[in-house]
Order: sequence, then C-alpha cells, then structure tokens
Amino acid sequence: GRPGPCMSVPMTGRSPAAGDPFYARLVGCWRLVRWDSIGEDGSVEHPMGDPPEGLLAYTPDGTMVTNIGRAGRPAISAGDLLEGPADERNAAFGTFIAYAARVALEGQTVIHDVVMSLYPNWVGSRQRRHAVLSDGDRTLVLTADPFPMRGRMSTQRLTWEKVG
Repeated sequence: GRPGPCMSVPMTGRSPAAGDPFYARLVGCWRLVRWDSIGEDGSVEHPMGDPPEGLLAYTPDGTMVTNIGRAGRPAISAGDLLEGPADERNAAFGTFIAYAARVALEGQTVIHDVVMSLYPNWVGSRQRRHAVLSDGDRTLVLTADPFPMRGRMSTQRLTWEKVG
C-alpha cells in the first residue's frame, strides 16, 4: 500500500524513532507564549500578535504538527468551511500557519521535513529550528534561520511552554 503522509518524506540526520535522548525531551504538547520576528536592524515584530495562539506537538515516532494563529480572528461571514468572500478568506490565511512534518535532528537543531502545510511552498522543504530547552524542560525556544516574511529578512524566535 501507499505510505501515509508522515512517511512520504525521507528522514535525514539522527532519527528520533531511534530513541534520541534530546528528542525524547521534546515529545509532548507545547503552547505558544511568544513569537518574536527580529529584523536585520534589530527591530522586533509580533506576526501573530502579542500574545499569539499556537500549539505544537511532537510524537514519540518522530512526527510534528503545529497550528499558530492570531488571537481573536474574525469569523468568515459565509459560514461555509470552503467558501466565503475572498478578502475574508485572505485575511484568515494571513493570520494562521499550520503544517505537519517528519522530524530529524542534527545535534540540537530540529529539522522539520514538511509533508503538509497551509502554505504549499513549504511542502517538501526542510525547516530548520535551533532548539533550546530551559526551566526543567518546560520552556522550549525554537529559532529559525533568517528568511523573508512580510517584505523583510528576519529571524523567527518562538517560545513554547510544555502543557502535556
């Protein structure tokens, strides 16, 4: 049979499924508490507001899923999951991020091999996140290498709190 979506992108680096001790510390559910977008000039923006809403889950088998959005997003007037005014759907798309990936590690760099994403350009890409755990593994900071967002090169630093 056809492999499931979580197995459609080959893993590289160390496999969390092999029992990596660092990955074992990531396994669980995390709540987003802060997202800083740091421009090359040092300026800081909060792409999904302050505070943002978001969940991140790492599973023991090496799968991750995340959903991130701006708090208080307005409903789409059509009340239809796949329809509605284009401007309202565009606003909804611009205030939400969702993707799923297989996870690989290179030291304490977490690599998300994206298999599904609201932003289709990420499907098949490798999203690298430099990970730092603190507070007895209750706080996780993931920092991405700089990439363009909202017209400027910036480094994304997301702070997560373990909730499960």
